[in-house]
Amino acid sequence: MRMSGDISTNWDIFRAEFEDYELATGLIEKPEEVRAAALRRLMGNECRHIYSHNIVLTEAQAKNPKAILDALGAYFKPAKNVIYERYMFGCCKQEVDEPIDSFLTRLRERASTCDYKELKDEMIRDRLVLGIANENTRRRLLRERELTLSQSVEICRLAEAMEQRVKTIDSSISDSINIAQAQRLKRKDGENNKERTLRTVFWTVLWGRSHKRQRTAPRMGRRRSCGVLNHFAKVCRARQRAYSSGRVNVVMDDARDEQAPYSESRLFTAKECIDTVRCPGPRWFVNLTINKQKQACQLDTGATCNVISRIIKEKLDYECPLQPSATKLKLYSGATMPSLGRFHTECTVKGTKHKLIFEVVEANQEPLLSGDTCQRLGLMKFTIPEELHKLVECPDTALTKQQLICSYKDVFNDPVESVPGEVRFVLDSNVSPVQCAPRNVPVALKARVKEQLDKHIREGHITSVTEPTSWISNMVVVAKPDKMRICIDPKHLNQALQRSHYHMPTLEDILYKLPKARLFTLVDVRDAFLHCRLDDESSLMTTFWTPWGRMRWCKLPFGVSVAPEIYQRKQHELLMGLRGIEPIADDILVVGCSDSDAEAESDHDKNLRALMERCRAVKLRLSEKKLQFKLKAVHFHGHILSAEGLRIDPEKTKAVLAMPTPQDVKAVQRLIGFVTYLAKFLPRLSDVCEPLRRLLDKGVAWHWLPKHDEAVQEIKRMITDTPVLKYYDIDKPVTIQSDASKNGLGCCLLQQGQPVAFASRALTHTEQNYAQIEKECLSIVFACHRFHHYLYGRESITAETDHKPLVTICKKSLLSAPKRLQSMMLQLQNYNLNVVYKPGPEMYISDTLSRAALHKQAPNEPALLLQTVNTMDSSEAAFSVVDQALHLNVTDASLRKIVNETKSDGTLQELANIVLAGWPERKEDVWLSVRKYWPFRDELNIQNGVLFRGQCVIIPKALRAEMLTRIHATHIGGEACYRQAKETLFWPNMRSEIKDYVTNCAACNEYAHKQQKETMMSHEIPVCPWQIVSMDLYAYGGKEFLIIVVHYSDYWEIDQLPDLTADTVITRCKVQFARYGQPDQVITDNGPQFAREPFRSFARQWGFVHVTSSPQHPQSNGKAAVKIVKSLCKRAKLDGSDPWLARPQRD
Repeated sequence: MRMSGDISTNWDIFRAEFEDYELATGLIEKPEEVRAAALRRLMGNECRHIYSHNIVLTEAQAKNPKAILDALGAYFKPAKNVIYERYMFGCCKQEVDEPIDSFLTRLRERASTCDYKELKDEMIRDRLVLGIANENTRRRLLRERELTLSQSVEICRLAEAMEQRVKTIDSSISDSINIAQAQRLKRKDGENNKERTLRTVFWTVLWGRSHKRQRTAPRMGRRRSCGVLNHFAKVCRARQRAYSSGRVNVVMDDARDEQAPYSESRLFTAKECIDTVRCPGPRWFVNLTINKQKQACQLDTGATCNVISRIIKEKLDYECPLQPSATKLKLYSGATMPSLGRFHTECTVKGTKHKLIFEVVEANQEPLLSGDTCQRLGLMKFTIPEELHKLVECPDTALTKQQLICSYKDVFNDPVESVPGEVRFVLDSNVSPVQCAPRNVPVALKARVKEQLDKHIREGHITSVTEPTSWISNMVVVAKPDKMRICIDPKHLNQALQRSHYHMPTLEDILYKLPKARLFTLVDVRDAFLHCRLDDESSLMTTFWTPWGRMRWCKLPFGVSVAPEIYQRKQHELLMGLRGIEPIADDILVVGCSDSDAEAESDHDKNLRALMERCRAVKLRLSEKKLQFKLKAVHFHGHILSAEGLRIDPEKTKAVLAMPTPQDVKAVQRLIGFVTYLAKFLPRLSDVCEPLRRLLDKGVAWHWLPKHDEAVQEIKRMITDTPVLKYYDIDKPVTIQSDASKNGLGCCLLQQGQPVAFASRALTHTEQNYAQIEKECLSIVFACHRFHHYLYGRESITAETDHKPLVTICKKSLLSAPKRLQSMMLQLQNYNLNVVYKPGPEMYISDTLSRAALHKQAPNEPALLLQTVNTMDSSEAAFSVVDQALHLNVTDASLRKIVNETKSDGTLQELANIVLAGWPERKEDVWLSVRKYWPFRDELNIQNGVLFRGQCVIIPKALRAEMLTRIHATHIGGEACYRQAKETLFWPNMRSEIKDYVTNCAACNEYAHKQQKETMMSHEIPVCPWQIVSMDLYAYGGKEFLIIVVHYSDYWEIDQLPDLTADTVITRCKVQFARYGQPDQVITDNGPQFAREPFRSFARQWGFVHVTSSPQHPQSNGKAAVKIVKSLCKRAKLDGSDPWLARPQRD
């Protein structure tokens, strides 16, 4: 979807095209989720950005394409204002060279939103008659007594067709005159003065006019001035040469034929127009000194750019290289003259140096000086009376400030009027009206106040009140150097007014639209609030006291709390659809964007003219005094916008540099608050401000130390050396660099290696205890949250870090990461990140943010605590409450034991220090005792004194023997013990130590299998738990048991039976099936409890397949579980442990 021009119309077009696309491609038959995804893919980046940030849909609505289309339609097509639409319809006029059908289509589009109903055709007819550009056609239409729309359209079309035919005929005649060469007169032998004829219609060189074929030329004589026969004075070449050799500022003139025709040629381009008039009259020349040489240049007041031939430039020996030029010179006849380029030069006129720009052409002609240059050099003075002067600007020429102001005098000079629509205040019904007592106005100000009130009354901004009113406020007078501002003190009214919430744009909301901006114009809306008219009820609420009685505001007054949001919404509605226009408050920024200066200037002028036309249409008045016109850099809301990027306003820098050394806590707060405003320009502001932040802690007495002086001086130094920030470009790749120091986080948003924005914040006391890998990951999370406005929804984002283990862990499964890292990585799933490693010295901010802060910290200086330049996000704060120990199946006593033994273990303490500080780049730089942890260093972290590898606790050496005993308490095999232990425990070589322990277990060796029987054939492999189960009965210790084994996971369920009847077995089966789910297949032997009718009836009733083993061969009952269970029970009895602990743990 196109986001420029008329957004509402663009949306209608896009929606219709998408619906046609669905039908044409068969997409409409696909599931709604697929259609919704296709819609999001086709809508384009800018529209998708609006959909992601401004459209709120439920999960179900987000999968419904119709719901998405309706929501976007409500966003792009605001509520219709019929009065405004009819006003815009009434302003429609046919543009120059606009076809009548195009004008009619535009009228129909406008009329469709005006609710004219049955009067629609009549209104279109009237507007067509009043708005048509051809005056003759309008007279023809007005002559009709009963004119219908169809008749008026037919008349207009016939008139337009006739005009086109006439132009075609005139063009063909003109071409034949211009192209035909003058035919030389054939003189018959012996007849010098006989009649001569021409073969065709042409311009006779000697006559100076055209004539028909066979027309005779009268006999003439010899001109006294030149001595040549048979020609008029107006075409005398000797006379023309006399004019051509004229001196500077010397005009040679004599009598000539008043009827003498002249030829006119016009040169113009998409950028500039050159008007030249060649006639048999005098020409004016001036000698310019260019490159220390004199060159005669013709003065051409009709030209709008300076032109010089390539040959003359070479003769001047001017070595200035040509710059590319988009100018195309076009002759009046239609022929084009390409520009070879342009160059800048200095010339001297009357001893004064001037800078000029010349377009270089191939034709060998005298250089031309444009009318603007002639006036600027003082060679000509225009004395046209004001009442006769009308500035006609070529839409393709570069717009000047004078042209802008003269063309739109009404926009800059007319009194402030009301824009379309009225404003209505909404009151809280629970607040009672208040009538304030009147206040006195100082005697010295009364005359000026009265004068200002009278002016407002004349302009319709306020009016007197005589009827009773519920609300009466006091008048507030604000004296300014050039005027007196009248406000009200709506203290009580503001408490009753309900806000019409509207998003107030900020600088960040527009910066991403300026990646190619090269030219800027800033216009200020004059008395912005006074453009908004109040309805009668709201106007009475603004009644205020004056010494001359009560008055009320007819327009939106200054001082009302809801005024800024009301005006901002109104201004956005008035300027909607304009390209290159960015309004914030009462400032409107106009930009020209392109890859070259010439194209940017053309784009800027086009956007500015569109703004002026819109302001004229909606009666929005601008301030001429505050106009900043066509600048390379402009001050805008505390910053400087330029083609290079965003810079700090020097006034802000001066304010900080002029601040004295703080003498109390409030002065520190002011300093920190002020520099925080500039945080986007300062990479390591959080670290530098930290000593000052400590002075703001509760309970800290005021003490100013040398380190505080150093912090203040460092802040001032940083502000004087701030970088220029590049504008964010949505079409270019994005890179974020992030780093974490001991006490702070910092990040930078980059595009093409240039910074777009910086951000930093301090770590909390809890975050300072994070492992280094967690701090590094937290810095990436902080960067994504801080730059979410730029990053969310992008297809690819490169995240650069100097912590290599972080790159490895990001490529692994999420489950392999520690709990806290898991939480952080889950936050990053919202962004399409590609985490890459970059060495520290190559990082844009690492040296300044992380390493510099660590190196500058004094050895005895206390650890830095909390400081925030950017506030901590709530999701980032949630990381600090993640305690991995809470997820362990361990008692508090055992956990304390692990913590204490970890502190006593020298190897683990060395490992903990490395985990907190960060791993070195090379394995050789690590202590030998810790090198065995190097392969999985990216998975290590520490929490509350406990070391973890991923989800597993690293067991101190002193507790490993105890852990081996607990691991093998069930007396299962070595591999089974390791599978259970690796879920929660870790230490180097744990697998081999478990295997050795099981191998040397006396109980296991006592009851080890002496001879393995032939392997049974396996059953079908199930795809889910409790799909296939096996059952068997066994006796142990004089008691009977039923065992059920799940084939999917080898999980056991054992039930003790009071007896061995079929009913008891069936009852226990029902309990297990009700708890875990009904199986598809049950495998048993041919015991009487399973082979008889009760169990077969149970199988039919519960809907499972009952499979029995081969007769006389119960070993084929799939799972050999009874033997394993009995063996485990015997080992437990021999070991003196509880046999119920010998059963496997539940999956």
